[in-house]
Amino acid sequence: MAYLDLLHLEKSFGPNHVVKDFNLRIEQGEFVSLLGPSGCGKTTVLRMVAGFETPNTGKILISGTDMVGSRPNQRNIGMVFQSYALFPNLTVAQNVGFGLSVAGKKRSQIAERVAEMLDLIGLADLGARFPFQLSGGQQQRVALARALAVRPKVLLLDEPLSALDAKIRLTLRREIRAIQQRLGITTIFVTHDQEEALSISDRVVVMNNGLADQIGTPFEIYNHPTTRFVAEFVGTLNTFEVTVTDPDVGAVMLGTTPLVLNRTIAAQKGAKVTLAMRPEAASLGRFGNMTLIGRIADVQFLGSIIRIRADIGAHQLTLDTFNRSDMPPPAIGSETPISLPTSSLVVLVK
Repeated sequence: MAYLDLLHLEKSFGPNHVVKDFNLRIEQGEFVSLLGPSGCGKTTVLRMVAGFETPNTGKILISGTDMVGSRPNQRNIGMVFQSYALFPNLTVAQNVGFGLSVAGKKRSQIAERVAEMLDLIGLADLGARFPFQLSGGQQQRVALARALAVRPKVLLLDEPLSALDAKIRLTLRREIRAIQQRLGITTIFVTHDQEEALSISDRVVVMNNGLADQIGTPFEIYNHPTTRFVAEFVGTLNTFEVTVTDPDVGAVMLGTTPLVLNRTIAAQKGAKVTLAMRPEAASLGRFGNMTLIGRIADVQFLGSIIRIRADIGAHQLTLDTFNRSDMPPPAIGSETPISLPTSSLVVLVK
């Protein structure tokens, strides 16, 4: 049994089946992200864990105790909302200590804990300010400190960075991860931003239409997607429709070009399947045993990365290569060999 078990959760709103047989086991101290597009059910799962929504069926176990039926204030769960939800008439220190006051803690205990939290988030000298006197990033830090002040068993983060600009988001997500690791608190993070999920999570749950399409480490999710939805939703992807000619050795036809993957394909001869590959897996030049000739259609300079788009017959391939000052990118319209490592080609059959 894990520290937090979500077992066969189902949730409907009228005729809309929002969450379908959702199962997830989270170990103590683990940071897990729920990743998916709007409407996939990720926030509904979070709200069921928090107690703001009641599942139609299923269990929510924390240390073996089923929390379904318990009120939110009985679950000892901290939650950080997308909108911060700070009390405008309370100071920063009063906001952080609010949950402790409600719990009836002594003033001396509250003051000590608030000072500890403000120091943790780097705002020790701003306790007397009001929320309107803070930046968006500072307000989010206060919301995090308030959630952590009550020493929750589980921390829930509902797209807490979506309202911030890109630079602050990057800094704050690093801080959130560092604080989570320092405290060892079990955390569920909801986001639609794939980079956020991949960069700070121990594991990622990719949700689609109320279901967990795939659960795995960021490495597994990115490099070994198990469904077409996961492959296309997480990161940039090249896809090629091919025809299976020999499933035992992984032989396929890409248009009129034969390719051999040297591994079994779970499809019949003549079946149409999709080959998927990340842009960084392809290389300019001849390497290995699978090389195609492409005509350069577009070159985008992205700083450390150069993104190249090449036409291979009727198909189009995007590849990323590192920028090197001593090696200019190929000219548009030129033809060049492009190598595709067979180990990086993923077969998607659904």
